[in-house]
Amino acid sequence: MARDNFELMAGRHVRLREMLESDAPHVVEWRNRPEIREWLIQWEPLTVESHLRWFEARTRAGDLLLLFETLDGQPIGSCSLQDFDRPGTSAEWGRLCSARIGGHPHGILEGCYLVHRLSFDILRMFRLHGAVATENERAWRLYQFLGWREEGVRRKHWAKSDGTYFDARVIGLFPDEFAQARPQVEAKLYADGPVPTVSEEHAARVRERLARGRRG
Repeated sequence: MARDNFELMAGRHVRLREMLESDAPHVVEWRNRPEIREWLIQWEPLTVESHLRWFEARTRAGDLLLLFETLDGQPIGSCSLQDFDRPGTSAEWGRLCSARIGGHPHGILEGCYLVHRLSFDILRMFRLHGAVATENERAWRLYQFLGWREEGVRRKHWAKSDGTYFDARVIGLFPDEFAQARPQVEAKLYADGPVPTVSEEHAARVRERLARGRRG
């Protein structure tokens, strides 16, 4: 199924949609920033061509590749839900790349919040799981704020560019844990405005669209 700018969910500053091939220059630029690249498994510089090969392979595998953009269409970040166990059950939270953006200090937080709402409220997933370098405290603080829990540590799990290794913090999140974190997240994002809602009609459209996409 051809991809377009279909809106999966929208917040106050950010909307969530599927990643497109045309987003490649943005993703490559974010991914190649030293402050982002140092935390990635594949720390070698990325090209548009290699990103598009990854994009095609992960799309064919049924992964959900997502992009955050401002309401006026400025891309600010990306992430993915990978390796679905079974449709509607669990998925791995993939890498997150973010742009520097003025005027929207909570843009990436809202983007992550929308992905969690998509996962649990619309796709009705049972669990999200992932891993983050133990030294990446900034990312871990974000995940904790969203309700994620530490489940273990994989020692020397990822290689760094200098030949040393990261330990990986194994993390997971269930719907009830995200529900417990939602009030503090929504208070930060929407203290003076309404919390985003999703009609069941739109949720059903999103589920059907993504299901068709995963079937090819």
